[in-house]
Amino acid sequence: MKKFRLLLAAGLLLLLTGCFSQSVEELYAPPRAPDDYLKLDNKINEVLNAGGEYAAPLTGDLTQKVQLQDLDGDGVQEAIAFFRVSSSERPLKIYIYRQIGEDYEVAAIIEGEGSAINYVAYENLDGDSSKEIVVSWQMMSDQNHSLAAYSIRNGQVLELMRTNYTSFQVCDLDQDGQDEVVVIQTGTTEESNRVELYDYSDGIMELNSSAPLSRNVTGLPDGGVKAGYLRENVPAIFVTSSYGYSGVAQEYADSNYKEAGHITDIFAWKNNRLVNITLNPESGESDSTIRWYTDVGAKDINHDGIMELPDPFALPEPDSTSIAVNFWGIHWRQYDLDGRAHQVFTTYYNDKDGWYFILPDRWDGKIMVSRSDMVGGGERAVIFYYWEGNEGEDPSPFLVVYTLSGDNRFMRANMSGRFRLLDGDDDSDTIYAARFIQNEWDCGLDEEGVKSHFALITNDWS
Repeated sequence: MKKFRLLLAAGLLLLLTGCFSQSVEELYAPPRAPDDYLKLDNKINEVLNAGGEYAAPLTGDLTQKVQLQDLDGDGVQEAIAFFRVSSSERPLKIYIYRQIGEDYEVAAIIEGEGSAINYVAYENLDGDSSKEIVVSWQMMSDQNHSLAAYSIRNGQVLELMRTNYTSFQVCDLDQDGQDEVVVIQTGTTEESNRVELYDYSDGIMELNSSAPLSRNVTGLPDGGVKAGYLRENVPAIFVTSSYGYSGVAQEYADSNYKEAGHITDIFAWKNNRLVNITLNPESGESDSTIRWYTDVGAKDINHDGIMELPDPFALPEPDSTSIAVNFWGIHWRQYDLDGRAHQVFTTYYNDKDGWYFILPDRWDGKIMVSRSDMVGGGERAVIFYYWEGNEGEDPSPFLVVYTLSGDNRFMRANMSGRFRLLDGDDDSDTIYAARFIQNEWDCGLDEEGVKSHFALITNDWS
């Protein structure tokens, strides 16, 4: 038996020696990239060694310094690399490398002026199997951008369009199967505030039509331009602008809200042209979308694929003598192609705690809201009161919604009378709970009803 064990150990040693014949350095060396990527790296280094530096796009979903895209639709990805060559007259360079066998070659170079490449996207603008490159060039001023679209054909770069812009979207607005470029322009005059649609025709992106923004817009807030859908799944562009009030509206805004509000213009393809469907021709503004509470914008609040616009209104607070508004209800409205609004539901919107509550119709005009936050944090409570507006009657609380955090959040969520509002939140840092307060008024909801009316506020990307 001892002899057998020795023979077995010797055999294993021979096997191990044959399998692991590399040196120690080879065993601990990082894995090598495939040869074709090493050859691509060599090509990129030619630009870097000649004085270039990487200049990846600053914004958008695609901010990598080297990106892979099948631009010509042949099933093989091209490599797109972004550089700045300061010594060049046109210092910004976009190199397109095409794979030939196991090697790479430069297929085309797009050159631009300015301080940076702000944004890049790859879109189907001409309806064939290839992708065009949409580039935002940042000029020497950070606020000045130039938008261009390029087609690559047989190693040649064809500029399809170029225009200055404030914002833009690429989408199939006319539903013809290929994308258009929708450009938002704002400036110092009413005539310069407009939206333009560029469509592919005869080898270039032509200005097809334009439509005005509302009067008295003063600029675009961050995230103010969104692509979405109207009722009947009609594509549209929702442009929310900062709004400078005038006339009667100024007194209203001064006494209640902020120095400026927001206004949303909705643009869609109608009667073979771009139309601002919410614009009132008499006032020159989208009157129905003006709002002075600006912390909430257009979003698909109910996740049905249709964009909703908020119509905020103040919710009264018990015992408050201030004109400042602390609590907001929001009517959420969808629009159709004729610019008509259709209400979806009404919510109490609590952006501080990250949730909203759908208000039943029977609560309309009968509730007040207050909050009570625990000293030291960890428990924030919103209290709903029943009150029909009779001055001789005090508002009476009937429902409390809790936002709970901290190590003892589970204990506090399970306190007597409380019930949790979300399933599967055991691993969450925040727990939401509620409890009823005995009240003669029937609010029309039980525990399951409260749960079904409660929802978390989600970002557009989520």
